[in-house]
Amino acid sequence: MKVQRPDSTLDADVTDALANSLVPVELSAAERDRMRARVLQRVAAMPPSGTVTVRAHEGTWRDLAPGIRVKVLHEDTAVHTMSYLVRMEPGSRVPVHSHTQEEHCLVLEGEVNIGEHVMRSGDWHIARTGSTHEDFWSKTGCLLFIRAEMAEHP
Repeated sequence: MKVQRPDSTLDADVTDALANSLVPVELSAAERDRMRARVLQRVAAMPPSGTVTVRAHEGTWRDLAPGIRVKVLHEDTAVHTMSYLVRMEPGSRVPVHSHTQEEHCLVLEGEVNIGEHVMRSGDWHIARTGSTHEDFWSKTGCLLFIRAEMAEHP
């Protein structure tokens, strides 16, 4: 007797019998082409009206400092802010900088330190207006999502 999967409502033997009774269907070249075209059309479909999508492979990573690269995702000139990704290699440091607006930071991967304050994947950090980030570094490397004041180049 087969072991039943905990999420299955059917007996394991019944599930196996059903799976074994399925016969693969060979598609014609025209059917394969139509199916492929539909899949590619959905992948390439425009985002819904009033939205913007930046795919992972889109955009340009630029060097900010040794071991630190940024990729701008969006600039909002109306409120003078931008959203971007920051990838820090192990041992890299962000130059000292102050904030004229709030900066929001989400750690997506790895960990980052501000002095002895450690933030890890999933942690959210806000630098208030007028604050200064000093000794901002990563021992392990990290990927950050940041929404902050617009700069010439983050």
